[in-house]
Amino acid sequence: MLPRSQRLSVEQFNEVIKKGRVSHSLFFYARILTVKGKSRLSAAVPQKVSKTAVGRNKLRRIIYEAVKPIMPKVIPDTEIIIIAKDCALKANFEEIKKDIENLFVKSRLLK
Repeated sequence: MLPRSQRLSVEQFNEVIKKGRVSHSLFFYARILTVKGKSRLSAAVPQKVSKTAVGRNKLRRIIYEAVKPIMPKVIPDTEIIIIAKDCALKANFEEIKKDIENLFVKSRLLK
């Protein structure tokens, strides 16, 4: 899990959803917004992807663990929301980690 200081607050989350640009990958799509301050990230798993809270929370924890080694390389002043697609439930950790890294490269989020 990422430290609280690296995650978005509710107000920041809502702002990124409204104003952020979208980037897609196989298992996820991301909403990205450039703002002043340090980089922050949140993971979201819609009820459409997993009906149970247990399944959604498990996938969110997997996303946070996959992002943890990448966060120091993310360009500053960026707020990111990673939203899971249906097929992310069937993927293993290595596939998720690789897909998130590809998403960050495609979105030009890495230094």
